Amino acid sequence: MSSLLNAHDQLRNSWQSLRHQWQVSYAVWNDPVSLRFEREFWQSFERVVPETMEEMQKLAEVIAQARRSVH
Repeated sequence: MSSLLNAHDQLRNSWQSLRHQWQVSYAVWNDPVSLRFEREFWQSFERVVPETMEEMQKLAEVIAQARRSVH
């Protein structure tokens, strides 16, 4: 489970960095390509990545609970 929590932390940190970079880029990248990128990719990332992190956390909790009940 430790590897799952490590993966969750790594995803969280990477996501924070990516979001920051997107905010910086978005502030200066104002053309049809940026709007297309936002519509076709970024909006999906904004939804999927936080959902994935939430599900990873839930899975870690279920695994921890299962391990406690076995011992």
